[in-house]
Amino acid sequence: MKPEERKPFSPGNEGDDEEGLVKQENEAPFDGFSEELLARRIEDQRDRRTFQKVFDAQTLDAVQALAQKGLFDVLEHIISTGKEAHVFVARDTNGNKRAVKIFKKETSDFRRMNDYIAGDIRFKGLPHDRRSLVLAWTRKEYKNLLIASKARLAVPLPLGFRENVLVMEFIGTGQEGSPRLKDIKPSKKELESYRSQITNFMAGLYLAGLVHADLSEYNILVELGPGRPVGKSTGCAKGKRIVMIDFAQGLLTRHPNARDFYERDVRNVANYFTKAGLPTSYEEMYTMVKERKEELTKGKR
Repeated sequence: MKPEERKPFSPGNEGDDEEGLVKQENEAPFDGFSEELLARRIEDQRDRRTFQKVFDAQTLDAVQALAQKGLFDVLEHIISTGKEAHVFVARDTNGNKRAVKIFKKETSDFRRMNDYIAGDIRFKGLPHDRRSLVLAWTRKEYKNLLIASKARLAVPLPLGFRENVLVMEFIGTGQEGSPRLKDIKPSKKELESYRSQITNFMAGLYLAGLVHADLSEYNILVELGPGRPVGKSTGCAKGKRIVMIDFAQGLLTRHPNARDFYERDVRNVANYFTKAGLPTSYEEMYTMVKERKEELTKGKR
């Protein structure tokens, strides 16, 4: 099987709520869990039990709708669990891997979610009930990934969403997702490459109108397979591309709290490199990103 070609999105309106939204027309939602459908869409029996404990029938409805649209065929197994979401490896009918992120409706940190959604003009007037916040959180991650993808930054390609289910490009090899930066011990040369890539990412994301707002070694993946450098002058060594994930909390640069979160991102990154063996002060990291933004801005003129 040939590897998929990563195709950039065509320019569009990031503010269009319908972009990427998969609708299921003329079908009533499930009143309860269908054992037949669970077995059809979730391959592992243990994961089916987990799904029933953590998610509701509406979530299974969303999984079915996305599968029927061809974004994937079956959820193979869980590769990541957290307070806010479970992430599954999925495959489509051609055997291509996908990442399917399913946000929890009942156990997510709703107060934290609201801190990032309040003040975002894209979600003005959003009701503050649990379901509305989780669905907005899913939509927000899709929108933010879309903006970053259109800027040709190293993020998973967003493919579609419905309710609390988001389908993305799978970053990994075989059955396993790529490791997080916090879980590996890079050489000094690799650290220099990663710092260059993160600098390029932060600058490019800011110019695209976004701040990640939670950037750290915990949500940066390191591809260990054949590298796919994205963008110009990323400093990416073959086989060592890094990919940024977890964008639901990302803020528009015009958000009233964007500057505070941007500075926190800079500080988190600088602290990581210092602890990992590449001393980097906050001031140095801030200056590197600023200079990279200036270079990119000049390149567009």
